[in-house]
Amino acid sequence: MRKNCIAGITSNTVPWEILRAAGYTPVVLEDEAGPTPQADRWMEDVFDGRFRVIFDRLSAGAWNHLDLVVIPRTSEQEHKLYLYLREIARTQPASAIPELYLYNLLHTRTPESYDYGLGRTRQMMRDFNVSEDELRDAIAESNRARGCVRDILRKRKEGRLEGSAALEWIRGFYSEDRGVFADHVLDRLKGMYEQVAANRSHILIKGAPMKDASLHRTVEEAGGYVVAEDDWRGSRAAGDTDVCLNKDPATAIFEKYFYDEVSPRVHPVEHRDAWFRREIESGHVDGVLFYVPLEDDVQGWDYPEQLAYLKARSIPSVVVRENGAPITDFVRSIHLK
Repeated sequence: MRKNCIAGITSNTVPWEILRAAGYTPVVLEDEAGPTPQADRWMEDVFDGRFRVIFDRLSAGAWNHLDLVVIPRTSEQEHKLYLYLREIARTQPASAIPELYLYNLLHTRTPESYDYGLGRTRQMMRDFNVSEDELRDAIAESNRARGCVRDILRKRKEGRLEGSAALEWIRGFYSEDRGVFADHVLDRLKGMYEQVAANRSHILIKGAPMKDASLHRTVEEAGGYVVAEDDWRGSRAAGDTDVCLNKDPATAIFEKYFYDEVSPRVHPVEHRDAWFRREIESGHVDGVLFYVPLEDDVQGWDYPEQLAYLKARSIPSVVVRENGAPITDFVRSIHLK
């Protein structure tokens, strides 16, 4: 088994359990400040800022602490990132790009996609030479961490934890050893009984994934309380289910990532919006903040239908392209009702 090896992953739709069973510590590759000369040279402007940073740092050899980079095919930009990195590795032999691996998961809900994805998951297990016992240990560790994510979200629903704090805590699910993450969360949640959300409007954030908690803090400064976010690094991190322990590990892992992990490519739209509608219909959301950054080319397509859905239920909403004043005005307008 590999020791002290780090696998960079680009999103939640990479099977953490397989990499863990193979001896890697998987960590999500994050955005960071600084120029991106490699991306400026080779990539179009339409790429999200985080993927531009990932491409730049990998192709420049700046992230040489990584032993492996695993990219799923569950968003258009991730698939293109993989192809661009492969091309740089082919044409620029001096580059120090780590080993690349594509997890070719398709999120269309069809029998063909199911069969194909299960086959790719079994192939990944063979490629990383993991045993069923190693997988079951990794599944148990990851499921325990998912339970701790749900504990964080439960405290927030109870009004005992600010949305910004919840989001920042959950980041550890993707950046730390999940066993260590679970221990830290359980220690921090002990004795947390104070109410922090009394008489504050409950805001749900919908749209593109957020790189930090700045939107949450702006809502909080305006007197609001972020009760949920449709974001794989927030409310959607643990999903609705764990990896099943009563099936063979390959099937259990695949079905978790196929059915219960959010990605831009989930089709049909009814499946993509199921979580959002369930949260609205629960009755605990007073308003929705749509975060659609200027570089977005995915979320905006769904916005008109989602807006019509909210209007039919008399739920106010606002679109935010960048952090700023509209958030404050919106939250205060709800708070004064």
